[in-house]
Amino acid sequence: MAASETVEIAIVGAGVVGLATALRLVADGREVLLIDPNEPGSGASFGNAGTIAEYACMPVGTPAVLRALPKLLLDSDSPFSLRWPALLQLAPWLVRFMRQSLPAATRANALALAGLLADALPAWEDMVGEAGLEDQLRRNGCLYLYRHLSDFAAGAGGRAMRAGFGIHQEVLTPEKVAALEPGLPATAAHGVYFPDSINVTDPAMVMRRLLGAVSARGASVKQAEITGLQVEADGVQLSGPGVRIKAGTVVIAAGARSRALAAQAGDRIPLETERGYHLEFQTDAPLLNRPVCPVDLGFYLTPMAGRLRVAATVALGGLAAPPNPRRLALLDRGARQIFPRLGSPASQSLGF
Repeated sequence: MAASETVEIAIVGAGVVGLATALRLVADGREVLLIDPNEPGSGASFGNAGTIAEYACMPVGTPAVLRALPKLLLDSDSPFSLRWPALLQLAPWLVRFMRQSLPAATRANALALAGLLADALPAWEDMVGEAGLEDQLRRNGCLYLYRHLSDFAAGAGGRAMRAGFGIHQEVLTPEKVAALEPGLPATAAHGVYFPDSINVTDPAMVMRRLLGAVSARGASVKQAEITGLQVEADGVQLSGPGVRIKAGTVVIAAGARSRALAAQAGDRIPLETERGYHLEFQTDAPLLNRPVCPVDLGFYLTPMAGRLRVAATVALGGLAAPPNPRRLALLDRGARQIFPRLGSPASQSLGF
Protein backbone atom coordinates (compact mmCIF):
# COMPACT_ATOMS: atom_id res chain seq x y z
CA MET A 1 0.00 0.00 0.00
CA ALA A 2 1.30 3.46 -0.92
CA ALA A 3 2.38 5.76 1.89
CA SER A 4 -0.13 8.52 2.58
CA GLU A 5 0.70 12.16 1.84
CA THR A 6 -0.88 15.01 3.78
CA VAL A 7 -1.80 18.39 2.31
CA GLU A 8 -4.01 21.32 3.28
CA ILE A 9 -5.93 21.56 -0.02
CA ALA A 10 -5.98 19.01 -2.84
CA ILE A 11 -7.42 19.96 -6.23
CA VAL A 12 -8.39 16.96 -8.35
CA GLY A 13 -8.05 18.10 -11.94
CA ALA A 14 -5.45 20.44 -13.42
CA GLY A 15 -7.43 22.00 -16.23
CA VAL A 16 -8.32 25.67 -16.37
CA VAL A 17 -10.77 25.41 -13.44
CA GLY A 18 -8.27 23.60 -11.24
CA LEU A 19 -5.40 25.91 -12.19
CA ALA A 20 -7.43 29.10 -11.71
CA THR A 21 -8.63 27.82 -8.32
CA ALA A 22 -5.06 27.01 -7.34
CA LEU A 23 -3.88 30.47 -8.39
CA ARG A 24 -6.40 32.14 -6.09
CA LEU A 25 -5.62 29.82 -3.19
CA VAL A 26 -1.83 30.18 -3.36
CA ALA A 27 -2.29 33.95 -3.56
CA ASP A 28 -4.02 33.64 -0.17
CA GLY A 29 -1.07 31.69 1.20
CA ARG A 30 -2.69 28.25 1.18
CA GLU A 31 -0.84 24.96 0.65
CA VAL A 32 -2.13 23.43 -2.59
CA LEU A 33 -1.58 20.12 -4.38
CA LEU A 34 -2.90 19.71 -7.94
CA ILE A 35 -3.57 16.12 -9.01
CA ASP A 36 -4.19 14.98 -12.57
CA PRO A 37 -3.52 11.70 -14.41
CA ASN A 38 -2.46 13.66 -17.50
CA GLU A 39 -0.35 16.68 -18.29
CA PRO A 40 -1.95 19.78 -16.71
CA GLY A 41 -4.20 21.65 -19.12
CA SER A 42 -4.13 18.92 -21.77
CA GLY A 43 -7.83 18.00 -21.88
CA ALA A 44 -10.83 20.18 -22.70
CA SER A 45 -8.87 23.21 -21.46
CA PHE A 46 -6.49 22.70 -24.39
CA GLY A 47 -8.99 21.77 -27.08
CA ASN A 48 -11.70 24.43 -26.73
CA ALA A 49 -12.58 27.36 -28.98
CA GLY A 50 -10.67 29.83 -26.81
CA THR A 51 -13.62 32.13 -26.13
CA ILE A 52 -14.33 33.75 -22.76
CA ALA A 53 -18.04 33.61 -23.54
CA GLU A 54 -19.67 35.84 -20.93
CA TYR A 55 -22.61 36.28 -23.32
CA ALA A 56 -23.35 32.54 -23.61
CA CYS A 57 -26.11 32.35 -21.01
CA MET A 58 -28.55 30.42 -23.20
CA PRO A 59 -28.50 26.77 -22.11
CA VAL A 60 -28.11 23.98 -24.65
CA GLY A 61 -31.59 22.79 -23.71
CA THR A 62 -34.30 25.15 -24.98
CA PRO A 63 -37.83 24.67 -26.35
CA ALA A 64 -36.44 24.97 -29.89
CA VAL A 65 -33.85 22.26 -29.24
CA LEU A 66 -36.51 20.08 -27.60
CA ARG A 67 -38.73 20.34 -30.68
CA ALA A 68 -35.82 19.51 -32.95
CA LEU A 69 -34.25 16.84 -30.72
CA PRO A 70 -35.37 13.75 -32.72
CA LYS A 71 -34.00 15.24 -35.94
CA LEU A 72 -30.82 16.42 -34.24
CA LEU A 73 -30.08 12.99 -32.77
CA LEU A 74 -30.92 11.06 -35.96
CA ASP A 75 -29.04 13.34 -38.37
CA SER A 76 -25.40 12.23 -38.63
CA ASP A 77 -24.44 15.76 -39.69
CA SER A 78 -26.13 17.43 -36.71
CA PRO A 79 -23.94 19.44 -34.31
CA PHE A 80 -25.77 17.57 -31.50
CA SER A 81 -25.16 13.83 -31.72
CA LEU A 82 -25.60 10.69 -29.65
CA ARG A 83 -23.49 7.54 -29.59
CA TRP A 84 -26.33 5.02 -29.77
CA PRO A 85 -24.59 2.16 -27.88
CA ALA A 86 -24.59 4.52 -24.89
CA LEU A 87 -28.34 5.22 -25.06
CA LEU A 88 -29.30 3.09 -22.06
CA GLN A 89 -26.67 4.78 -19.92
CA LEU A 90 -27.71 8.22 -21.17
CA ALA A 91 -31.48 7.72 -20.87
CA PRO A 92 -31.94 9.15 -17.33
CA TRP A 93 -29.86 12.20 -18.25
CA LEU A 94 -31.76 12.71 -21.52
CA VAL A 95 -35.10 12.65 -19.67
CA ARG A 96 -33.84 15.36 -17.31
CA PHE A 97 -32.43 17.29 -20.26
CA MET A 98 -35.84 17.30 -21.95
CA ARG A 99 -37.53 18.51 -18.77
CA GLN A 100 -34.97 21.28 -18.43
CA SER A 101 -35.67 22.35 -22.03
CA LEU A 102 -39.22 23.47 -21.21
CA PRO A 103 -39.83 27.26 -21.24
CA ALA A 104 -39.83 27.96 -17.49
CA ALA A 105 -36.75 25.82 -16.89
CA THR A 106 -34.94 27.40 -19.84
CA ARG A 107 -35.42 30.88 -18.42
CA ALA A 108 -34.37 29.80 -14.92
CA ASN A 109 -31.26 28.10 -16.29
CA ALA A 110 -30.38 31.09 -18.46
CA LEU A 111 -30.70 33.40 -15.45
CA ALA A 112 -28.44 31.12 -13.41
CA LEU A 113 -25.85 30.97 -16.20
CA ALA A 114 -25.94 34.74 -16.64
CA GLY A 115 -25.23 35.14 -12.93
CA LEU A 116 -22.29 32.74 -13.09
CA LEU A 117 -20.87 34.40 -16.21
CA ALA A 118 -21.25 37.98 -14.99
CA ASP A 119 -17.84 37.89 -13.29
CA ALA A 120 -16.03 35.93 -16.02
CA LEU A 121 -14.41 38.89 -17.78
CA PRO A 122 -13.18 40.72 -14.66
CA ALA A 123 -11.93 37.41 -13.24
CA TRP A 124 -9.87 36.77 -16.35
CA GLU A 125 -8.58 40.33 -16.35
CA ASP A 126 -7.45 39.78 -12.74
CA MET A 127 -5.49 36.71 -13.83
CA VAL A 128 -3.74 38.54 -16.66
CA GLY A 129 -1.12 40.16 -14.47
CA GLU A 130 -0.80 37.28 -12.03
CA ALA A 131 -0.08 34.69 -14.72
CA GLY A 132 1.50 36.86 -17.44
CA LEU A 133 -1.35 36.42 -19.91
CA GLU A 134 -1.51 39.89 -21.46
CA ASP A 135 -0.12 38.73 -24.81
CA GLN A 136 -2.56 35.82 -24.88
CA LEU A 137 -5.82 37.79 -24.72
CA ARG A 138 -7.62 39.50 -27.59
CA ARG A 139 -10.34 42.03 -26.89
CA ASN A 140 -12.08 42.09 -30.28
CA GLY A 141 -15.44 40.66 -29.25
CA CYS A 142 -17.23 37.69 -30.77
CA LEU A 143 -19.65 37.37 -33.68
CA TYR A 144 -22.66 35.10 -34.19
CA LEU A 145 -23.10 34.71 -37.95
CA TYR A 146 -26.60 34.02 -39.26
CA ARG A 147 -26.50 32.80 -42.85
CA HIS A 148 -30.26 32.27 -43.04
CA LEU A 149 -33.07 34.62 -42.04
CA SER A 150 -34.97 31.70 -40.52
CA ASP A 151 -32.13 31.07 -38.05
CA PHE A 152 -31.98 34.75 -37.17
CA ALA A 153 -35.73 34.80 -36.52
CA ALA A 154 -35.45 31.66 -34.37
CA GLY A 155 -32.84 33.41 -32.22
CA ALA A 156 -35.14 36.29 -31.25
CA GLY A 157 -36.02 34.76 -27.89
CA GLY A 158 -32.38 34.33 -26.97
CA ARG A 159 -31.57 37.91 -27.95
CA ALA A 160 -34.46 39.20 -25.86
CA MET A 161 -33.39 37.12 -22.88
CA ARG A 162 -29.76 38.29 -23.10
CA ALA A 163 -30.94 41.89 -23.37
CA GLY A 164 -33.05 41.40 -20.26
CA PHE A 165 -29.98 40.18 -18.39
CA GLY A 166 -28.02 43.28 -19.43
CA ILE A 167 -25.65 41.48 -21.81
CA HIS A 168 -24.17 43.87 -24.37
CA GLN A 169 -25.05 42.71 -27.90
CA GLU A 170 -25.43 44.49 -31.23
CA VAL A 171 -27.56 43.26 -34.14
CA LEU A 172 -25.67 43.76 -37.42
CA THR A 173 -26.82 44.10 -41.00
CA PRO A 174 -24.94 42.12 -43.68
CA GLU A 175 -23.00 45.28 -44.50
CA LYS A 176 -21.85 45.70 -40.90
CA VAL A 177 -20.89 42.03 -40.72
CA ALA A 178 -18.72 42.53 -43.80
CA ALA A 179 -17.12 45.61 -42.25
CA LEU A 180 -16.20 43.66 -39.11
CA GLU A 181 -15.04 40.55 -40.96
CA PRO A 182 -14.10 41.36 -44.56
CA GLY A 183 -12.63 37.87 -44.97
CA LEU A 184 -16.02 36.18 -44.64
CA PRO A 185 -17.89 35.23 -47.81
CA ALA A 186 -20.83 37.52 -48.55
CA THR A 187 -23.46 35.09 -47.26
CA ALA A 188 -24.56 36.74 -44.02
CA ALA A 189 -28.23 37.45 -43.48
CA HIS A 190 -27.49 39.07 -40.11
CA GLY A 191 -25.02 39.00 -37.28
CA VAL A 192 -25.05 39.49 -33.53
CA TYR A 193 -21.87 41.04 -32.15
CA PHE A 194 -20.74 40.78 -28.54
CA PRO A 195 -18.20 43.62 -28.27
CA ASP A 196 -17.14 42.96 -24.68
CA SER A 197 -16.09 39.36 -25.22
CA ILE A 198 -12.44 38.32 -25.16
CA ASN A 199 -10.65 35.25 -26.45
CA VAL A 200 -7.27 33.61 -26.02
CA THR A 201 -4.79 33.16 -28.85
CA ASP A 202 -3.38 29.84 -27.65
CA PRO A 203 -5.20 27.80 -24.97
CA ALA A 204 -2.20 25.48 -24.50
CA MET A 205 0.08 28.46 -23.79
CA VAL A 206 -2.46 29.89 -21.34
CA MET A 207 -2.44 26.57 -19.47
CA ARG A 208 1.37 26.55 -19.35
CA ARG A 209 1.43 30.12 -18.03
CA LEU A 210 -1.16 29.34 -15.35
CA LEU A 211 0.78 26.23 -14.32
CA GLY A 212 3.99 28.25 -14.13
CA ALA A 213 2.30 30.91 -12.02
CA VAL A 214 0.87 28.49 -9.46
CA SER A 215 4.11 26.49 -9.30
CA ALA A 216 6.16 29.65 -8.75
CA ARG A 217 3.89 30.52 -5.81
CA GLY A 218 4.45 27.16 -4.14
CA ALA A 219 1.74 24.83 -5.44
CA SER A 220 2.74 21.23 -6.08
CA VAL A 221 1.61 19.04 -8.98
CA LYS A 222 1.22 15.27 -8.84
CA GLN A 223 0.51 13.07 -11.86
CA ALA A 224 -1.86 10.44 -10.51
CA GLU A 225 -5.34 9.08 -11.03
CA ILE A 226 -7.77 9.56 -8.16
CA THR A 227 -10.54 6.95 -8.10
CA GLY A 228 -11.53 6.94 -4.43
CA LEU A 229 -12.75 9.70 -2.12
CA GLN A 230 -13.78 9.19 1.50
CA VAL A 231 -14.96 12.01 3.75
CA GLU A 232 -13.64 11.56 7.29
CA ALA A 233 -14.00 13.51 10.51
CA ASP A 234 -10.66 15.24 10.09
CA GLY A 235 -10.52 15.68 6.33
CA VAL A 236 -10.82 13.77 3.08
CA GLN A 237 -8.93 10.64 2.05
CA LEU A 238 -8.10 10.39 -1.66
CA SER A 239 -6.87 7.19 -3.23
CA GLY A 240 -5.96 5.70 -6.58
CA PRO A 241 -3.46 3.32 -8.16
CA GLY A 242 -0.30 3.69 -6.07
CA VAL A 243 -1.44 6.87 -4.32
CA ARG A 244 -3.04 7.88 -0.99
CA ILE A 245 -3.49 11.53 -0.02
CA LYS A 246 -5.10 13.01 3.10
CA ALA A 247 -6.37 16.55 2.55
CA GLY A 248 -8.09 19.00 4.84
CA THR A 249 -10.13 20.25 1.88
CA VAL A 250 -10.67 18.78 -1.59
CA VAL A 251 -11.73 20.64 -4.72
CA ILE A 252 -13.13 18.38 -7.44
CA ALA A 253 -12.36 20.02 -10.79
CA ALA A 254 -12.03 16.94 -12.97
CA GLY A 255 -14.47 17.92 -15.70
CA ALA A 256 -16.54 15.03 -17.00
CA ARG A 257 -14.79 12.71 -14.55
CA SER A 258 -16.08 14.66 -11.55
CA ARG A 259 -19.39 12.80 -11.25
CA ALA A 260 -17.98 9.56 -9.81
CA LEU A 261 -15.83 11.37 -7.24
CA ALA A 262 -18.64 13.74 -6.23
CA ALA A 263 -20.95 10.76 -5.72
CA GLN A 264 -18.49 9.33 -3.19
CA ALA A 265 -18.82 12.60 -1.28
CA GLY A 266 -22.61 12.28 -1.32
CA ASP A 267 -23.27 14.71 -4.19
CA ARG A 268 -25.34 13.13 -6.96
CA ILE A 269 -24.66 15.38 -9.94
CA PRO A 270 -26.61 14.77 -13.18
CA LEU A 271 -23.44 15.13 -15.25
CA GLU A 272 -22.80 13.49 -18.61
CA THR A 273 -19.86 13.69 -20.98
CA GLU A 274 -20.09 16.29 -23.74
CA ARG A 275 -17.39 15.22 -26.18
CA GLY A 276 -16.05 18.15 -28.19
CA TYR A 277 -13.78 18.11 -31.22
CA HIS A 278 -11.52 20.59 -32.97
CA LEU A 279 -9.57 20.85 -36.19
CA GLU A 280 -6.81 23.35 -36.89
CA PHE A 281 -5.73 24.77 -40.23
CA GLN A 282 -2.43 26.59 -40.74
CA THR A 283 -2.88 30.11 -42.13
CA ASP A 284 -0.29 32.52 -43.52
CA ALA A 285 -2.38 35.47 -42.33
CA PRO A 286 -5.42 35.66 -40.04
CA LEU A 287 -8.67 34.85 -41.85
CA LEU A 288 -10.76 36.44 -39.11
CA ASN A 289 -10.41 39.24 -36.58
CA ARG A 290 -12.34 37.49 -33.80
CA PRO A 291 -14.14 34.22 -33.03
CA VAL A 292 -17.09 33.68 -35.37
CA CYS A 293 -19.90 31.18 -34.77
CA PRO A 294 -21.95 30.29 -37.88
CA VAL A 295 -25.12 29.48 -35.97
CA ASP A 296 -26.51 26.94 -38.43
CA LEU A 297 -23.26 24.95 -38.35
CA GLY A 298 -22.98 24.93 -34.57
CA PHE A 299 -19.25 25.54 -34.16
CA TYR A 300 -16.73 28.33 -33.68
CA LEU A 301 -14.03 29.52 -36.03
CA THR A 302 -11.33 31.09 -33.85
CA PRO A 303 -8.18 32.79 -35.15
CA MET A 304 -5.19 31.64 -33.13
CA ALA A 305 -1.43 32.08 -33.45
CA GLY A 306 -0.71 31.15 -37.08
CA ARG A 307 -3.78 28.97 -37.43
CA LEU A 308 -7.57 28.78 -37.52
CA ARG A 309 -9.25 26.51 -34.98
CA VAL A 310 -12.66 25.03 -35.78
CA ALA A 311 -14.18 23.77 -32.54
CA ALA A 312 -17.34 22.43 -30.94
CA THR A 313 -20.14 19.96 -31.70
CA VAL A 314 -21.99 18.26 -28.84
CA ALA A 315 -21.42 14.50 -28.90
CA LEU A 316 -22.92 12.44 -26.07
CA GLY A 317 -21.19 9.10 -25.68
CA GLY A 318 -19.41 8.61 -22.38
CA LEU A 319 -15.77 8.70 -21.39
CA ALA A 320 -14.43 5.50 -22.90
CA ALA A 321 -15.49 5.67 -26.56
CA PRO A 322 -12.80 6.37 -29.17
CA PRO A 323 -12.90 9.56 -31.28
CA ASN A 324 -15.57 9.54 -33.98
CA PRO A 325 -14.05 10.45 -37.37
CA ARG A 326 -17.50 11.49 -38.62
CA ARG A 327 -17.51 14.39 -36.17
CA LEU A 328 -14.12 15.57 -37.43
CA ALA A 329 -15.33 15.24 -41.03
CA LEU A 330 -18.39 17.33 -40.12
CA LEU A 331 -16.15 20.12 -38.83
CA ASP A 332 -14.00 19.91 -41.96
CA ARG A 333 -16.97 20.18 -44.32
CA GLY A 334 -18.49 23.01 -42.33
CA ALA A 335 -15.26 24.99 -42.26
CA ARG A 336 -15.02 24.71 -46.05
CA GLN A 337 -18.52 26.14 -46.41
CA ILE A 338 -17.09 29.33 -44.91
CA PHE A 339 -13.54 29.15 -46.31
CA PRO A 340 -13.50 26.87 -49.38
CA ARG A 341 -9.75 27.27 -49.96
CA LEU A 342 -8.58 25.88 -46.64
CA GLY A 343 -5.78 23.33 -46.89
CA SER A 344 -5.68 20.00 -45.11
CA PRO A 345 -6.13 20.09 -41.33
CA ALA A 346 -2.82 20.38 -39.50
CA SER A 347 -4.07 18.88 -36.23
CA GLN A 348 -7.14 17.52 -34.49
CA SER A 349 -8.30 16.93 -30.94
CA LEU A 350 -11.03 15.35 -28.83
CA GLY A 351 -11.65 16.75 -25.35
CA PHE A 352 -14.20 16.46 -22.52
